[in-house]
Amino acid sequence: MTDKNKSQRENRQKDTNLPVKTKAEVNFLVLPYFSLDKGADLLRRIEFKETQQRNNEIFEIIWTVIPHPDFGLPRDFERRLQRAVEHSISNLPRPISNPVSLPNFRELARMMGITCSGRFVKKVKQGFMAMMMTGIMSKRSYYNKLKKAWIEEGFHLYDKIIFKGEQLSDGRTADRNYAYFTSGYIDNLNSLYVRPLDFEYLKSLRPIASRLYELLGVKFYGHQEYIQYKYSTVCKLLPVRRQKSISRSRQQLEIAHDELKNTGFLSNYTWIPINGVKDDWYIKYVPGKRFFSETLALNEPSSGDCQSAPLVEALSDEDLHPENDPMWSLFTSIVKKYSEFELQDHDREWYNQRVIENSAWQSLNLMEEIKNWGDWLDIEHRKKCGKKENKFPRSNFKGNLMNWLKQSLKAVKNGEDNGLASVNQKNHGRKGWDLPSDYRIDVM
Repeated sequence: MTDKNKSQRENRQKDTNLPVKTKAEVNFLVLPYFSLDKGADLLRRIEFKETQQRNNEIFEIIWTVIPHPDFGLPRDFERRLQRAVEHSISNLPRPISNPVSLPNFRELARMMGITCSGRFVKKVKQGFMAMMMTGIMSKRSYYNKLKKAWIEEGFHLYDKIIFKGEQLSDGRTADRNYAYFTSGYIDNLNSLYVRPLDFEYLKSLRPIASRLYELLGVKFYGHQEYIQYKYSTVCKLLPVRRQKSISRSRQQLEIAHDELKNTGFLSNYTWIPINGVKDDWYIKYVPGKRFFSETLALNEPSSGDCQSAPLVEALSDEDLHPENDPMWSLFTSIVKKYSEFELQDHDREWYNQRVIENSAWQSLNLMEEIKNWGDWLDIEHRKKCGKKENKFPRSNFKGNLMNWLKQSLKAVKNGEDNGLASVNQKNHGRKGWDLPSDYRIDVM
């Protein structure tokens, strides 16, 4: 066992009170992998297809999950098991490398809220084996943030599982359980392509509500007013069997919808007819107070952790209300994250004159530009904290924002997309499927 893995194990042993915050990898939150339909054929593959446009190119993306005939598709138990694994490694120092030490069976039972018995141990082993043997085929559907590429290849989430007492690849006997994850998954964990989850809240929800919490939690980062899906798309992403009538469809999701609304994660949800379509509907989801308060709380950095600045400073309920200028609230929340910046009372006047009322920016989506400027600051601040070459402004955040908008405007005029700026970008997330790269994901 390497010194790094020994350090990982020691850090976990010291952590007797595991944090609520869980850093879950984005692709496996957004894309369907675990079957939630109790009556589904577990030997039938999951396949998700969509036509997408990226950088003026239109093509089909395909995500296929292929079950092993002896184990079938991973189910809700495996989904909760995987979240417990991610919970256990969330506080490990980066970079994480294979093999990754896993919690022992008693630790897993405690985290999952289940009694540790012989039956539980057997079920966990079968769950790990099912995930290890389940194949995945990605055609531009799995995003590797480290390589900044959409993957076209076949892989497994787990390449190998080593249980305590078995032999490691170096010939030594494993002193605990270990996992070898696929390289793309490790790359994304280390690149912080993750969404923070409230682990205790996740555990408290029923399966479909819990799965919607995972999916919508990612999407609301980029669409804090609302996001709208077709019902048929929701069924593919959960995944569950699609119903043909509106009454059966509502009944299928009603308990999950009400559970998320009653606990404050959703403020509202609405079924909307589609003109000319009888067997499909839009579902409009509006985030609730819990999403906003959770986002603020979950992204607070650990003590002394310069690498992960909080996403936003705590906002009052009044600040979060859309009638109170959400763009100004977003701007101030970004600025207040960094001790290098000092926001003055007169900056509101500067903001109105130079940003909001400036006709030069009419061709830009200012809300998206400010969000992406905030993402860029976050990236450069991490580099600064790591004593790497960076472009983080020493204090002049206003001049820096002006430069950002000028570059975005230049890209618009040239018909280009500079990567981080959202120039020429249509409003995403109003209908159907959206890609995780469209959003502010790197929030840790």
